Formats: sequence, C-alpha cells, structure tokens
Amino acid sequence: MAHRLPSITLVALLGCVVGCSRVQSATTTAEPITIRLSTGFATGNFRPFSEALVKGYRELMPDLRVQAVETSGSLQNIEGLRDGTVDIGLAQAHIAYMAYNGRLHTSAQPLRNIRGIAVLNSSAVQLLVGPGSQIRSLDELRGRRVSVGPDGSGAAVIAQLVLDGYFAPGEVQEVEAGVPRTNAMLLDNSIDAAFTISSVPNDDAKRLTQAGARLLQIRGPAMVRLRTTYPFFRSEIIEANAYAGQEQPIHTLSVDVVMLARQGLDDAVVRRLTDGLFQMLPRLRAELPFLKGMVPERAPATPVPLHPGAALYYRERELRR
Repeated sequence: MAHRLPSITLVALLGCVVGCSRVQSATTTAEPITIRLSTGFATGNFRPFSEALVKGYRELMPDLRVQAVETSGSLQNIEGLRDGTVDIGLAQAHIAYMAYNGRLHTSAQPLRNIRGIAVLNSSAVQLLVGPGSQIRSLDELRGRRVSVGPDGSGAAVIAQLVLDGYFAPGEVQEVEAGVPRTNAMLLDNSIDAAFTISSVPNDDAKRLTQAGARLLQIRGPAMVRLRTTYPFFRSEIIEANAYAGQEQPIHTLSVDVVMLARQGLDDAVVRRLTDGLFQMLPRLRAELPFLKGMVPERAPATPVPLHPGAALYYRERELRR
C-alpha cells in the first residue's frame, strides 16, 4: 500500500527544491564583490598596513575582489569615501572627526557618509629641532621656520592645530614640505623645527636623532586647551631612550589611526571585513610593529558613527565572551 506524504511536507520539499536551485544559480552567476582599499603615502604607516590588509583579505576571502587604490593619505582617503571612489580607507582620527563635523578647511560641508570600522594604533606628535639647535622649548619657536608636512596631509592639519594652540597667527613661519625635503632642511638648518606624526619609533625620526636632532616637549596649559577643544587629541609620553640621545621621557599629544568605510557599503560585507581584520591581527602585529599598540577593546571607539556591519561584529563579539 502506497504511503502518501502530508501536503505540508510536499510544499516544504517543493519550496526547498525551488529555493536551493535559486541559491545555486545565484552562487554560480553572481559577480565577485569588489572592495577598493586606499593606501596612502609611500612613507609612513598607511602604505604597509594597507598592503598587508589587501594581501590578508585576498587570502581570507577569495570570493571578494580586493583592489588597492593609490592615495596621498588621510584627506584623500576621506574624499574617496565621500565620492565613492574607495570603499575602505585609513585616516587619522582628527581628519575623520573634522570631516564628519564640517570643520576641514577643504570642505565646510559635513561629510556624513563616512563610517567607522575600528580604532587601530596611535600616532604621536613628534616635534624635532635640528642638530646643534639652541631651542629648548616649544615657546621658543616664535618667529622660527617650522615644517608642518606636505600640503593637504593629515600631518599638516595636526601640526597647524598644535601651532595655533600655542601661537597667534603669523608668529611662526609655517613651511609645507614632504618628508625627504623636510629631513634635508632640518639637517642643514634651512628650517628650525619639523613635525612628524607617527608611531614610535619612526624611521625618519630615528635617522634625524642619530644625526643630532632632538625632540621637544609639548605640554602646559596650551596642550590642555587643545585637548578640551579637540577631543581626538590624547596625552602621550614617549619613553626615554626611544631615540638616540633622548635620556628623558617626552610629553606630547597623540591621535588615533582609524579604519573607515563608506556608509553605503553592504552591512554583511563590512561585518566580514571587520571579522577578517581581527583574524589577521596576530600576523599583522608580527609584521608591523606599530600595530602592537592596538588595543582591541578600544577598537569600536571610532570618532565617527560605527558602520552597522562593524557594530554587528562587535555586538557578536561581546555575546561570545
């Protein structure tokens, strides 16, 4: 005697057949999702970190097409996210904060379409004077020539904010120059001081201090006012002997480096990218010493709203604990 399946079971089976065939069709015909990841200056930390991310994502997620996009640093990375020419980018926290709130000199309009993925490492504000310089404090830079970094760079924005916190407009001669030219000018006394915004130790600062350059302290009431006005600034101490001839700790400021996404990037994709970042973190720390200072617990504390996909990853991470 033949047994008849209940009608509900038949409907479920038919639904599975139709649904599974659709999933298989979608799997075989879907185009790989392209993720465009910006790089940054050839010097500094952005470029090696971005290249390591591209390599790592390609290995972890072969179904994604991850492309590196050449950029000149934080400002161009933010602009790429705004314009939709990049999907993922790195920026110093102050650039992300100021862009989101419409406080960049390059754009008075708030850039509300940028979202956070993770806080990475910190970059210390390092202010150097040249070999043989008699300058002993930041206050003595009044009337002097100070390199703030390349025009339009995140480093230049930070340097200008610091100088504005200590001096009236025009009291310091600001020089905009790239890293190689700045280093040469500091060593031949064409400038009196130069800013480097980077993790410690920084290779350029190492070479300069080995040639006799010195770090200046950044502290006092002006530093307190800067931290009050700009919440992305944090106090920092560069430990003694981080550089040649540096026998005392150096008090200064630091800013975080953050990983960002454009707002419209798919939530599920961003969740996977965030998860992939933390899967790669042990290897990244081994390859890139500046990432050893990354604190995973601080990762969600981005200066702009978290992308929903990243927020989902962090909620899941908390539930797993």
